[in-house]
Amino acid sequence: MKRALFLALALISANTLATDAKKSPIVARHWHGKVATARAAEYDAYLRAAIAKFPSIKGNQGYQMLREPAGEVTHFSVISYWESRDAIHAYAGEDISKVRTLPRDPEFLIDPEPNVHNYDLVVDARR
Repeated sequence: MKRALFLALALISANTLATDAKKSPIVARHWHGKVATARAAEYDAYLRAAIAKFPSIKGNQGYQMLREPAGEVTHFSVISYWESRDAIHAYAGEDISKVRTLPRDPEFLIDPEPNVHNYDLVVDARR
C-alpha cells in the first residue's frame, strides 16, 4: 500500500515536467527493486549516480527516486519521465517493458523484477 501511495504521489508531482498533460504527453516509466537494508545506503549512492545520467538522454524529461525502509529490506523506485514511448524505445530497446539492468544490480537486488511499467500521465494535479 505504501509503495502504491509513493508512486501515486510521484506521478502527481510530474507537474514540474508538464503543466498540461494533454498539451505535453508524458510517459512515466516506473521501476521497483529491493535490497537488504544493511546495503541500502551503498545502493542508494550507486543508483543516484546511474540515474543522474537520465537528463543527457534524448527524450528524457526528468526523474525521481523514492526509497522506503521496511525492516530487513529497503524498497527503491525510480520514475523517469519521457516525451514519448518512442523516446523510451531509443533508451531501452524494442521491449520497453523489460528492465534495463545496471551492471552491479545482481550484487544488490533481492528477487529482481524483470519488468517495468510505462504509464501515460493523464492527470497532473500537483500544486
